[in-house]
Amino acid sequence: MHILACLLLFVFGSIAAACKGDFSGLEALGKGIGFLVLLFVMLWLFTQPVLLVIVIIILVVVFFICNS
Repeated sequence: MHILACLLLFVFGSIAAACKGDFSGLEALGKGIGFLVLLFVMLWLFTQPVLLVIVIIILVVVFFICNS
């Protein structure tokens, strides 16, 4: 319960600080949420081997296009 309370205080504090021009708290929240989303997407891809192969092929093609 204390962890949830601390997280909510951090979210509300970040929003209050952003109203005064300090966006570092919102940036930290965005990075944390982005990491969790990326983690769950990667875990989901590992349960679908065909999708993992497709994603790897797309990443290789994008890599070669960007480097040419």
